[in-house]
Amino acid sequence: MVNKIIWSIIGGTLWGILFCAALAGLFIGINQNLVTIVSALLMGILWSIIISMIWKSLMARQDESSKNYIIAGIIGGCFLGSAIGGLMLAILNRDANFGKVYILGAFLGGSFGFIWSLFKPPMFLGGMRIWGKSGAILGGIWGSFFGTIIGMVATVCLVFWSQANLDISADNLPQLLIAVLIFGSGNGAIGGTISGIIFGGLIMAPPLPLALELIGIRGAIVGAIWGCFLMAIAWGIIGGILSITIGDDLFLNLGISAQVTLLRGVIIGTGIGSIWGIISGAFWGGFGRIEN
Repeated sequence: MVNKIIWSIIGGTLWGILFCAALAGLFIGINQNLVTIVSALLMGILWSIIISMIWKSLMARQDESSKNYIIAGIIGGCFLGSAIGGLMLAILNRDANFGKVYILGAFLGGSFGFIWSLFKPPMFLGGMRIWGKSGAILGGIWGSFFGTIIGMVATVCLVFWSQANLDISADNLPQLLIAVLIFGSGNGAIGGTISGIIFGGLIMAPPLPLALELIGIRGAIVGAIWGCFLMAIAWGIIGGILSITIGDDLFLNLGISAQVTLLRGVIIGTGIGSIWGIISGAFWGGFGRIEN
């Protein structure tokens, strides 16, 4: 168990650094030099595909398709290319915020790996009609996931359809979009979890879409649903604690300039956790990090 926790934290930390560096690289490239970031993406994809095909020729079976290796190369190339391109631009412009993104990514990824190593999806909750305690658990899991998706879409639509009180420009669009997505997903995840617990406990909730081998697309689906639920809870608690101990300064870089109360800190933390849980859970589940 200790070894599993250690390796999960290490793997999550590396994944978090790469993911946040890639996001930061894209934002820096879009705002500063789009040609540089596009060139880095193309080079990253090219070299990642070449490395993937070399790996296939050395390690894979002769009759194995090249499709999955090409897809893996494209995805890996996008991450590496945007991370490297953003790092180059950050060094040239002496942007210290890129280093803060590395630290944030390491913390997010390490916490995700730690929480992931302690829990498993509730595989034992099977059957056509699930209610009571088991239904409440499943309802909360489903509600958190769908609430996050619906909350993000609904909030973005509401904000950009009623632009009267917003100063939207190319400079503040990325920051505004991040703040909107975090608030929308946080409110959606909280509302969806509460509604799902009530609905599933009193009426019924569907089981998770399980399969014998939780890897690939099905593993990614289960991982996204389960990861969203776990990280929404964990980061909702962390967000509430940080809003009390640190206050407004922590959230200013997220585009949130209003006073951060306890409730708002919980919503912000839940939003960050639910988004991160969906993305990271899908990634880990897709690569078979869910145990049956």
